[in-house]
Amino acid sequence: MTLHLCLPLLVVLVQSALSLYNCSSQYNRTPENSDMTVDCGASMITLKINLCTAQWAGFITTDLALNGNHNNTVCQGSSDTSVDPPIIRYQLPVNQSQDNPCRQSLQIVDEAPDPTGPFSSFSSIQSVIITGFIDTPRADQGLISYSTDLYYHFSCRYPLEYLLNNTQIVASSVSVATSDNNGTFIDTLKMSVFNGSDHGFPLVVPSTGLELRTRVYVEVKAVNLTGNFYVLLDQCFATPSAYSMSQNEQHNFFAGCSVDQRTSVTSNGLSTVARFNFEAFRFVQHHDQAKSSIYLHCILRLCEPSKCQELLSACNSRRKRSVTPFGKETSESATVSVGPIYTAREEIPYAAAYSNNMASERDNVNVTGLVVGVVFGLAAAVLLVLGVWFALKKFYWAGGLLHDK
Repeated sequence: MTLHLCLPLLVVLVQSALSLYNCSSQYNRTPENSDMTVDCGASMITLKINLCTAQWAGFITTDLALNGNHNNTVCQGSSDTSVDPPIIRYQLPVNQSQDNPCRQSLQIVDEAPDPTGPFSSFSSIQSVIITGFIDTPRADQGLISYSTDLYYHFSCRYPLEYLLNNTQIVASSVSVATSDNNGTFIDTLKMSVFNGSDHGFPLVVPSTGLELRTRVYVEVKAVNLTGNFYVLLDQCFATPSAYSMSQNEQHNFFAGCSVDQRTSVTSNGLSTVARFNFEAFRFVQHHDQAKSSIYLHCILRLCEPSKCQELLSACNSRRKRSVTPFGKETSESATVSVGPIYTAREEIPYAAAYSNNMASERDNVNVTGLVVGVVFGLAAAVLLVLGVWFALKKFYWAGGLLHDK
């Protein structure tokens, strides 16, 4: 009787915990632009962020703050679970922007009026632009990262010149222009990226960017080059923008004998084709962008097969050689580049994703263990009763035989 009452109660409690914030399965995804709404009011700017997608990404309400002020509770949002889906709400006063502790940016700009509009006779008109952002604490302080940060950017534009004739004024949002670089090819040297170890199909980057930790396969080859020379990669690295001599931020895949732990060199100095692969990552400096750009570069040399082998053998020998050490740029070296390759910022942090799955699995195991334990307990009780009944029956049957005798 007690078991029949406990099991339904347990089911109700589990369902209540899972639907605490009324989040349906449609929000089990990475956050996107539509998860934030901005109301540019006359005296107050109101921002709303989808609480379900932020939590599914592994963050709670207090992790998100205005303009990086994570230690100021005034700049943290408040949860509103009365709406569907639940939201995190922020409010910023417009008329006190300069004194606001969350310190959003306020800028007055001069703009050219529409030549066909009511202000066409004006040489210029002014607008107030208030910008800011909501982000999570910077989890990674290094150069690159394999997990994500959340970053929501907002902007409100208020024109200061109006025509009072009951016509609605609509201010457009700020647009950002980007420029892509298709890379560089030197003479007969060519660098290409593929989606598999067979190097049969070129890598296709989706519009949202590659998922982090996607394996990328790189091939550097000499096209129409005599077989007397092989391709030897001295060093391959990545930069967050197009390469320049003054660039000081780069991530090395390998340099000579030193290879990054997430990189694998499968062929080098053995033919006119050299290959390696690595896991996709993002540059931490792109934490406020939807995608992180990765430019690939390799310093390589062409060498005779025997010379290539001599250079490679330096990895297994400490004896000094007259040749320039493998991994060092020389006058015989050339640099080839390709990019950009974009990686998505909207990937779920692996630690958070795993912890959520593990918690769910633990709950399933606990409930399943309880049910299995009850079933086995009932079965044991039935077997015990049957055993006693057969023993008593045998005892009385034996007693009857003795009386007959």
